[in-house]
Amino acid sequence: MGRKVLENSGQKLFYKTNPRGISLIVLVITIIVVIILAAAVIISLQNNNSMIEANKARINSDVANMQAIFTNTIGKIMAENQDVVTIKDN
Repeated sequence: MGRKVLENSGQKLFYKTNPRGISLIVLVITIIVVIILAAAVIISLQNNNSMIEANKARINSDVANMQAIFTNTIGKIMAENQDVVTIKDN
């Protein structure tokens, strides 16, 4: 690498000259990393469909909420009657 000297109003300015730019090795490594990351994203999206998982989570949340409401209602009835409530299967 050579150095060029410029005269600018009495000051000497030094700068490096590098005509090569980005080296080919860095470019190839970058492309390989991008391909690996893209493949990992595609594989993860194929294995886990986010819409199906979101629907399952919503259903599970609804079931848990209904169970909590049912338990609170039974507790309220038991407190009002001061008795044990038994639930019969139909």
